[in-house]
Amino acid sequence: MPKFKICSLCGTVNSTIKHGRTKNGKPRFKCKSCMGTFIQDESTTSYLNNSDYIFKRFIGFMIDDVTLEVIARNLSIDIKTALYYRYLIFESLRDYQDEVFLNGTILVDETFVRISDKRYKLVRRDGKGIRGISFNHLCVITLISLEGITIAKVSSRGNASPKKFIDLCTKNIGEVTKFIHDGSVIQKQFMRQFSVPNYDARRECDGKYNTLLVDSLHSNIKRYLFKHAGYRLKNLQHYMNFFVYRYNHTPKSKHINSRQIIESRNSMIDDLYRRVKKIKKRITYRNFQSDPGITDVLESVSSDYYEK
Repeated sequence: MPKFKICSLCGTVNSTIKHGRTKNGKPRFKCKSCMGTFIQDESTTSYLNNSDYIFKRFIGFMIDDVTLEVIARNLSIDIKTALYYRYLIFESLRDYQDEVFLNGTILVDETFVRISDKRYKLVRRDGKGIRGISFNHLCVITLISLEGITIAKVSSRGNASPKKFIDLCTKNIGEVTKFIHDGSVIQKQFMRQFSVPNYDARRECDGKYNTLLVDSLHSNIKRYLFKHAGYRLKNLQHYMNFFVYRYNHTPKSKHINSRQIIESRNSMIDDLYRRVKKIKKRITYRNFQSDPGITDVLESVSSDYYEK
C-alpha cells in the first residue's frame, strides 16, 4: 500500500490498490473510487527536463492562446509534460493579482461563467431550467482602470456579496479618483468605503460616462475561455490570473507597431520564466496532481439546493 492512503485525484481515503509501475520504475496506484491512476511522489520538481529554449517557446505559445495539444505536437513533448509545464506557469502567477494596483478612474462590474460540470451543476426537481443568474453561474469580479490595468477574481456562485467585493478587491485599489459602475447596489456598498465620487453610467451621466471598456474586457475573457473549451472548472482562477497578467502587459496605445508587440511578448516570456524558476523547487508532484483550485467555491452550495 502507498505511504499516503489518499487518492491524489479525488481525495478518497483507503481506496488505493497497486497498479504496476511507470517507465521510470516508480510504483503506480489505482483508486477504486474514481478509477484514476497516479503515483505517490513527494520529491520536489527541482529541474526542468527540457532546455530553457523549449520552455520559453512553451510560454510563448501560451501567450498566443495555442492549445496544449498543438503545443505538445510543435515542441515534440508529451501532453502530460505540457500539462505539468502549464501548471508551473499557473502556480507562478497564483499571487500575481495581489501585485496589481488600480489608480485614477476605475470601472467596476462582474461577469458570469456558466457551470456545466455535472458534479457541481444544480438541477431542479422538475427538471426545468433556472432563469437568470443562479447558483449555476460563477461570478467573476472585474475592475479596470482607464490605463487598461485590470483584475479579475472568482468570488462565488451566483451574485457576489458586498463582503466578497471588499475582501477581494480593496487591496488592489490605489489612488482612485472616481468609480464608474452600472448601478448595482452591491457595487455601491463596496465603493462606499472610498471618499471619492461614483457614477452610474446607465442612469446618471447622460452619456458622459459609459462601461464600454469593462464590457470589452468581459468579451475578451469569454473569448479566451472559449479557446480553452474543456478546461477544468476548478482551475478557473488560474486561467483568470494568466489572462490578467497577459492583458496588463499587452500594449494598449492607439499607435502600436509590430516591434512593440514583439518586445512586450519577449518581456512576458522572460518574466514568466524567472517566476517559474523561483517557484518550481517547492512544487511537488502531489501538488501538481491534487491542486484544489476553487473547489471550495464550487462546493459552497448544497447539491440538493433546488430539490428542497
